[in-house]
Amino acid sequence: MRLFFTVMALCPAFVIAETVAAAATSTPTPQGNGMNAMTIMNVFGSLIIVLGLLFGLAWLYKKLAIKLPGSSHIKIISSVMLGPRERILVIEVQGKQRVLGVTSHQINMLFELDQPLVDDVAAPDWRAQFQTLLQKQKSKP
Repeated sequence: MRLFFTVMALCPAFVIAETVAAAATSTPTPQGNGMNAMTIMNVFGSLIIVLGLLFGLAWLYKKLAIKLPGSSHIKIISSVMLGPRERILVIEVQGKQRVLGVTSHQINMLFELDQPLVDDVAAPDWRAQFQTLLQKQKSKP
């Protein structure tokens, strides 16, 4: 995932370099040397669009909360953010639900629930979510 974000971060640099090189090698006109305000606005406009797309995708990825395979023994039932680095989690381990306090430096078990919380709808794994999305795209005319 870090590789993806690194490549996405470098893409605007390649576009800017290519645009500046093209503008610099273009033949001078009576109005100027080929590097006018419109070219600069196009470069920065493209940069803003790419950065907006990057941050938008990161926000969407965080909101979708795609569950990755490999966590079959521990299930996160609920999560509440208390601050930028603090949260309360309700997890289920061996059929028992526990409430955890999580900070950036430590994790504390606060208590164990006597009556378990009901998990509303179990989210399908990421493969099923992706398959559903692809099928929706194929069915569109």
